[in-house]
Amino acid sequence: MRIISATLDHLDQLTPMFTHYREMYGAMPQPDASKEYLAQRINKQEAIILLAFEDEALLGFCLVYPSFSSISLRPMWIINDLYVAEKARRNHVALQLLQATAEQARAHGAVRLRVSISASNEIAQRLYESANFLEDQHFSNYILLL
Repeated sequence: MRIISATLDHLDQLTPMFTHYREMYGAMPQPDASKEYLAQRINKQEAIILLAFEDEALLGFCLVYPSFSSISLRPMWIINDLYVAEKARRNHVALQLLQATAEQARAHGAVRLRVSISASNEIAQRLYESANFLEDQHFSNYILLL
C-alpha cells in the first residue's frame, strides 16, 4: 500500500468515494459539486488530502484542515474526514492513513491533530485510541448552526 497527497489528477478517483462518504452522513450525492469542492480545497491549499492506494485501486482517504492554536502559538491540524472503502476495511488502511497524517503534521510543525467523532461510534473510538489519540477530558464541543 502507498499513501500519497492528492492532486487535481486524483479527482476522478477520489470524487466517487468522497460522494459515497457524504451520502453515508445523509448528504445528497452532488458528485459535480463534490468534485468542485475538492478541487478548490486542493487549488487553494486549504486542505491536505491523503490517499491510500493498493496498485491503482483507491482504498481510502483522510481529509485534514490546517488550523492554529493560540495557546501554543503553533499550527494544528483538524482531521475532518476519514474513510476507507468497505472492501479494504480491517486491513489497517485507516491506521496507516492516520500515521501518515501524523507524520506530515509533525513535518509541518503542527502541535497536535484534533478529530471529533460521534459518541456512539465505538469502532472509530477504538481506531483513534489504537493510533494513540487521547480523549479530550477538558473540553466539550459545541456548534452553532448558521
